[in-house]
Amino acid sequence: MNLQTILQRDPNLQPWVEGEKIPWNDPDFSQRMLKEHLSQKHDAASRRKTKIKKQVGWIHEYVLAKTTSNLLDLGCGPGLYCAELARLGHACSGIDFSPASIDYAVKHSPATCNYTLGDVRTTRFGHGYDLVMFIFGEFNVFKPADARQILKKACAALRPGGKLLLEIHTVDTVEQMGNQPSTWYSSESGLFSEKPHLCLMESFWDEAQTIATERFFIIDAETAQVTRYAASTIAYDEAQMTRMVREAGFSGVEFQPSLTGKAATRADEFYVVIAQK
Repeated sequence: MNLQTILQRDPNLQPWVEGEKIPWNDPDFSQRMLKEHLSQKHDAASRRKTKIKKQVGWIHEYVLAKTTSNLLDLGCGPGLYCAELARLGHACSGIDFSPASIDYAVKHSPATCNYTLGDVRTTRFGHGYDLVMFIFGEFNVFKPADARQILKKACAALRPGGKLLLEIHTVDTVEQMGNQPSTWYSSESGLFSEKPHLCLMESFWDEAQTIATERFFIIDAETAQVTRYAASTIAYDEAQMTRMVREAGFSGVEFQPSLTGKAATRADEFYVVIAQK
């Protein structure tokens, strides 16, 4: 692509038309993303270690009742939650389609952790789990049909009485994503490219479908070559989530304000769903 691509862009971008999500599975992209996952300066890709430990403590005590369990972490990234849960005695499996993250997880987790490189939409989950978790709003990035299929697969993977743990973006958070003003920045090296580049960003909000779509144009500073990325995020309220998890085979739906069971001190970006098979 070249600069003409930007001039001729669709001014009313529809959800998932220009890409389903940013290609975290690209080897170079995933390697750059791993640096963001491991950073202790922000919580943008993964949360910092202190927050993860607090959340894992709540999962261990409240969700699992301190009972040694067999867990599956969907979109596990570099295995930061799995590693902490394993240290508390749980057997953990993780699935992620970022090769750099899975490679890191394999090398830095206890022996009771098992990881699979794959897309959660198509990868087999296995069975006999006590808990399937899908956190940090990753559930929201999938098309509704794919999201429902993931829920059905999660239900099938659980033993009777097993639990599903979802951390979902709030409707307000997704709406804010879609109503951000257009902006840009320059960088010598960053997530989108290891070379000097410009990043142009714009957002779109589909009120009827409650979907935010973000578009990124990355312009190579040396060649002016343009690379385009797009990602969509759909919002679900508690009523919609209740209906979806029950249709997938779950019952006993419960909501919590966060992965510590407590409301955040600032505006909440997520809420938590717990459902039992």
